[in-house]
Amino acid sequence: MDFKILAETILKEVGGNENINEVWNCTTRLRFNLVDQSIVDDKKVQAIPDVLGTQYKNNQYQIIIGNDVAEVYKEIEKLVDPSAPKMEGTAKKEKSNPIGVMLEVISGIFTPILPAIIGAGMMKCLLTIFSMTGLVSETSGTYSVLYMISDAAFYFLPFLIAVSASRKFKVNEFIGLSSAGILLYPTLINGAAEGLETLKFLNFDVPYLAYSYSVVPIILTIWLMSYVYKFLDKYIPNVLRFILTPVLTLLIVTPISLVILSPLGNYIGNYLAVFLDWLFATAGPVAGFLLAGLNPLLVMTGMHFTIMPIAIQNLALTGYDNFWLPFCLISNVAQAGAIFAVMFKTKNKEGKSVAASTGVSALLGVTEPGMFGVTFKLKKPFYAAMLAGGIGGVIGVLLGVKTYSFSAPNILILPTYISPDGSMKSLIAIVVAILVSFILSFVFTMGLKFEGLNDEIVETEDTLYQEESKEVVFDDEVIYSPLIGQAVSITEVPDKTFSDEIIGKGVAVKPTIGKIYAPFDGELGMVFRTKHALAFKSTKGVELLVHIGIDTVELDGKGFNLIKEVGSHVKKGDVVMEFDIALIKDSGYSLLTPVVVTNYNEYAEIDKKSLDKEVTNDAILMEVR
Repeated sequence: MDFKILAETILKEVGGNENINEVWNCTTRLRFNLVDQSIVDDKKVQAIPDVLGTQYKNNQYQIIIGNDVAEVYKEIEKLVDPSAPKMEGTAKKEKSNPIGVMLEVISGIFTPILPAIIGAGMMKCLLTIFSMTGLVSETSGTYSVLYMISDAAFYFLPFLIAVSASRKFKVNEFIGLSSAGILLYPTLINGAAEGLETLKFLNFDVPYLAYSYSVVPIILTIWLMSYVYKFLDKYIPNVLRFILTPVLTLLIVTPISLVILSPLGNYIGNYLAVFLDWLFATAGPVAGFLLAGLNPLLVMTGMHFTIMPIAIQNLALTGYDNFWLPFCLISNVAQAGAIFAVMFKTKNKEGKSVAASTGVSALLGVTEPGMFGVTFKLKKPFYAAMLAGGIGGVIGVLLGVKTYSFSAPNILILPTYISPDGSMKSLIAIVVAILVSFILSFVFTMGLKFEGLNDEIVETEDTLYQEESKEVVFDDEVIYSPLIGQAVSITEVPDKTFSDEIIGKGVAVKPTIGKIYAPFDGELGMVFRTKHALAFKSTKGVELLVHIGIDTVELDGKGFNLIKEVGSHVKKGDVVMEFDIALIKDSGYSLLTPVVVTNYNEYAEIDKKSLDKEVTNDAILMEVR
């Protein structure tokens, strides 16, 4: 995988700098906030090699990459210029859903801090092993230092959240950190430890509460701060803004936070822990089945990031999590079972390789490559893994599964299921649950008949595997010239994107008449906002881009008159657009117009005709076979 080329291709397909408001990454996917989602051709993005899938959710355009997403994001960062001018959004924005917005915010806050808390969780796992095996004594200085490494990210979690939340809510990060420092100030922590009730501030009571390990209080505080900070920053004169905005923000936000928001967040966490205990006491097996069975759907939509705060809060308040982490691990192992079954069933070498690598990845806690590349692609194995995961979840609940540290749900962190008092009950529970889920998922998938990877059909009959190739037949297509003028080689176009045939194979035409004609029977699929580029799709599936002139996007639609509506059916020879040749020429732009087949990789041959000839709209420009 060439990360640089992949990043460049993705950036081009999502509309470039002018269409990107914000971009970041999580464990396996790139997440974009776009100015105009409508200009993105989702099929083209999905067709990019090494892109596993896409989805648009909560005003985010997500591109699933897999384990290498961090490397791709590094290249994206080099290409994205936050200060670049943005296009005017033309698409209707998705109607805001309060729950969806809240989930998106929580996901955006927690994604950046995952490396710190997962690293700390893995350290806790290692510390448990060192202690049990006697490698490190719990009374030694070495143990104390390792414990600090494993616990600091959790104890000072409000600091981490403060930075991430400040970035998400567009607040000064250092003022956000100051608010976290207030919540973790020794006065409050020591008062809570001594059992003191309240601290007087003016006529208000500030409860003594320990906010270390907490999640909700600092998020609520930074959320309020975002409104106060922006209001003050807007109305305070420039000469006083540097001094007054920070101090007034803290003076207004801190009392409200200490008296109302932070205690409220603390109580929410406490009551949530009580609710979860009640849930598993009254309907544990049902809850286990649903949590482990439906977890793949949460992962696919990115909603699993919104559950992590609950698991962390649960660990902070009770010392263990029996709500999400165990069932996520059970679900991941079930996916691995289905993926390895596909590996055994398929006879295709490339399919085996994909399944083997993504199966190992699932065991190590990253399931998106396997889901998008194998099980969900084949459908039936995905359902088999969900069912097996649900059954494993039931067994986990019945055996009393719990984890005592937060970490990525993979088979390497099994020691975190050992109780601090040395009890192995929960470890045995998780081992039994994941073994059952893996075996059932593997067996269920082996017994299914489904379309295999890379368009082969794999079926089981009397334990013998049979393979049948699936042929895809494309009809030939004749492409007539969409312009009247001189046809020349595409290499003459003064733009490497076209001359090197990066986005499609074709020819170029230097028009003598300012009209675009339909090159075949089909549909006018897309017209760029500035009307300088059109995309046609034939009834046989050929996708053709006509880009009028070079850099004519800078005319911002001036001189272009669209005759047909986007989405309308066209017949070969219909006039689709008129454009002012004199205006384009006088404005200093090249009239050379690339005409390229963008889905050329679906065809065996693009035969270019009429090169170096005068062409009319009845001349054959290309034949696609």
